[in-house]
Amino acid sequence: MEGIILSMNNLPYKRSSKESIVKYALNLKEKTFKEILLSDPNITDEDSSSLYEYYNNPRSKGSLGQLIEKHFFFYDINSKSEADFNEVGIELKVTPYTIKSNGSLRAKERLVLTIINYMKDYEEENFLKSHVYEKCALMLLVYYLYEPNKERLDYLINYIKLFQFPEEDLEIIKNDYKIIINKIKNGKAEEISEGDTNYLGACTKGANANSLREQPFSNEKAMQRAFCLKNSYMSYILNHYIINKTEEYESVVKDANILKEKTLEQYIISKLEPYYNQDIEFLKNKFNIPYQITNKSFTYLLAKGMLEIVNEKIEEFEKANIKIKAIRLRTDGMPKESMSFPTFKYTEIIKENWLDSELYETFSTTKYLFIIYQYVDENTLIFKKSMFWNVPERDLNTEIKRVWEDTIQRIKNNEYDNLPKISESSILHVRPHGQNSNDTYPTPDGKRATKKCFWLNASYIKKQIEESED
Repeated sequence: MEGIILSMNNLPYKRSSKESIVKYALNLKEKTFKEILLSDPNITDEDSSSLYEYYNNPRSKGSLGQLIEKHFFFYDINSKSEADFNEVGIELKVTPYTIKSNGSLRAKERLVLTIINYMKDYEEENFLKSHVYEKCALMLLVYYLYEPNKERLDYLINYIKLFQFPEEDLEIIKNDYKIIINKIKNGKAEEISEGDTNYLGACTKGANANSLREQPFSNEKAMQRAFCLKNSYMSYILNHYIINKTEEYESVVKDANILKEKTLEQYIISKLEPYYNQDIEFLKNKFNIPYQITNKSFTYLLAKGMLEIVNEKIEEFEKANIKIKAIRLRTDGMPKESMSFPTFKYTEIIKENWLDSELYETFSTTKYLFIIYQYVDENTLIFKKSMFWNVPERDLNTEIKRVWEDTIQRIKNNEYDNLPKISESSILHVRPHGQNSNDTYPTPDGKRATKKCFWLNASYIKKQIEESED
């Protein structure tokens, strides 16, 4: 397969023209990566088999993006800090999405923007002048459909969009950036977590937990991290900005200028505060909630009522992966129960490694809005307060990791009824979370065991609430 060898001098688009780049990029739509590779006139028949093997290898992370760079846009892959099309300030980002069982679209992963340089990035406090913004202010997003049973080269590209941050998102991202930079300046880079922020995250970037880097204001080394756009934010971009699915979402912040005076969290809390110490029965009637407080929908509907949201989903919560959790306190201030999380599958959890595990992903990327109720007597329950919280990195990579590892070891030993108990950890334990004893999952030894999940201890939740009040 021979053809004209393309160079920077005879490209099929103009690098100096945004319009030309985008128009040319639209040729990617409804093509597989294999089709793109085969259409490259620079590839000989001898090259093709080795290239197929390279690009089909799931361990070659980022290789599909490299394929587009090299075999469609015809520029050499490099690690320069500037944007890919630096002449017009466009950064190319190739990213996967999936289709859920209900037919909705979801980004498969966060979008990595650029590695955080702890020793340098803290010097620029203004996000709009930062290296990450200068590189990614304008992005050409190429979304392809990830299908687990297909070879990578058979994935289909479906969406291409030139994207820049909307004003209302930019205000939140500016504050996210400030949170990350301030942790570095305070000598606490080792405590950075994706859950600290809303849209712009700081994800781990390295082979394992030993990928450590020096930081400028502490002798303690910190895990290597990269600026990224959260998975939840990438899902929103796809559904809202690209395919224009807008009817489900409604914003808490009606005017972006509000966020120049308050952070998103401060504004949400200010909307909830007027309802503190109100009787739950009164609030239930006020917002016409058809459920009892024990129903899973009750707290979400109550929050929507207080935040004046009519549509199904709260926009900022969807973008930032903010989950609402109800906590009921007894009269003495102790939560009535520990906090449960989704069940794990015995046959799957034993295949995970820590940084790619479901538990790490959940705890490291999720921010929680606690809606805290308290019994003032046996029959009267009030809405006491609200607070934002995410699992501290120091707990996640120490005690929580230890309990997770212990759980896996016991499953491998077929000790399904002897998983870590509440008495064995100050933070986390495992216990059943099924409908009944007949609600089971298969086990690695071919049997079945009751569904179980991880629970944050009630005493640990109480401690987090108390610390937030200091």
